[in-house]
Amino acid sequence: MLFLTDYKVRPGLDRSETKRLMDIFGSRGSSPGEIAHYVKVNGSGGVIVSDVDDVSKVYEETLAYVEFMEFSIQPILKVADAVGPILAELAKG
Repeated sequence: MLFLTDYKVRPGLDRSETKRLMDIFGSRGSSPGEIAHYVKVNGSGGVIVSDVDDVSKVYEETLAYVEFMEFSIQPILKVADAVGPILAELAKG
């Protein structure tokens, strides 16, 4: 299942907290099932697209960073996979 994780760095992190965050990130590496990971150029956070069968893996990953970031995690579909259900719904009425 595909998930979009949108994260925001908590405001006010000092240098030592930012260093600790980067140390954790460096030791953990990529998120489980990570397809893409982008940072926002304004420095406020980033987005991750992941493909995992078990959402608890996504949850475990967020727990490692929750003191530094806020998360919004949503299941997503590729457009090609969404068109069929959309057309079926439109055909009902």
